[in-house]
Amino acid sequence: MKAAVLRKARMVEIVDVDEPRAAAGSVVVAIERCGIGGPDLVAWRTGELPAPAWFGHEWVGRVVEIGPACPPERFEGERVVGAVPPPCGRCRRCVAGIGSICELGLSIIVGTDRLAADHGAFAERIRVDARRVHRLPEGVDESDGALAEPAAVAAHAVRRAQPSLGDTVVVIGAGTVGLLVAELARLAGASRVAAVDLEPERQELACSLGADAAFTPGRDLGKWLAGQGHGLGADVVFECAGASDALATAVGAVRPGGSVILVGFTPETATISAQQLLHREITVRGSLGYSITDVHRALDLMADERYRVSALYDRLVGFGKLAEEFERLDRRRPARPKVLFQPGA
Repeated sequence: MKAAVLRKARMVEIVDVDEPRAAAGSVVVAIERCGIGGPDLVAWRTGELPAPAWFGHEWVGRVVEIGPACPPERFEGERVVGAVPPPCGRCRRCVAGIGSICELGLSIIVGTDRLAADHGAFAERIRVDARRVHRLPEGVDESDGALAEPAAVAAHAVRRAQPSLGDTVVVIGAGTVGLLVAELARLAGASRVAAVDLEPERQELACSLGADAAFTPGRDLGKWLAGQGHGLGADVVFECAGASDALATAVGAVRPGGSVILVGFTPETATISAQQLLHREITVRGSLGYSITDVHRALDLMADERYRVSALYDRLVGFGKLAEEFERLDRRRPARPKVLFQPGA
């Protein structure tokens, strides 16, 4: 069968690999969609992956084979998304009471667990740990289902922030996760939401999805915040851009006593003023990945059509156009942030 693998920086190769077989505790999934995510593009640019299975980790498909010793609720033909299992209850983090960042879950997210495949879901089929597949609810189609993973990342970030009713929220970076964070912050009770992005098309999309305003980084955001609520700044700022200068923008936009939530990943070193954090009593929190609870919440919201994920994609590409699509995404950020891979496209 065919699979796309990252050979080195800026080189995607379509190769023939052996058909996957379900080992004990695993299932084989026929891939129907796989999102091209920001981490995939970063890996393409750098050639660096935590594991081969990381390249293509936002997927949806159907179970076509079940291995021995799988949970009894799994069955062939089931529509599933790839996510994380419940906390293992045995690793050091779980034993310490912080199962939300279970070591097993994190290893499965990045593809370093013992059942991980030698390739990601830019493929016809993939073998995965049976504990990481979750049913796609009725009424959610395959393209929307491919956004379950970033939707869960956004849900985790908003849950970490714990916004209060009536809060003013700023989201920096109107990529897939940033746009989903903006949507979910409104559902969580924020009365005013602003997005910050360099691209006018992304600003327009953010407003069409419910943001009250959108800005390029600069003084206009400060003027808008001065006219909102207490006029001291945002109650919560989500940094979803994954850029070092975005963190400084986030700290500058938050009110005294407010919170900055770090969601975007950047390999760069970011510098912020410790004096600002201290004098204004700003809380900075990281938001890494997601938990099984976040997956279930995201899927429920998608089934209820409260997460408008279909507005985030408009392109399907197959094996023949996949390498070219990475080149295109590197040249310019499209108006809609998500591109979906479909093996038969």
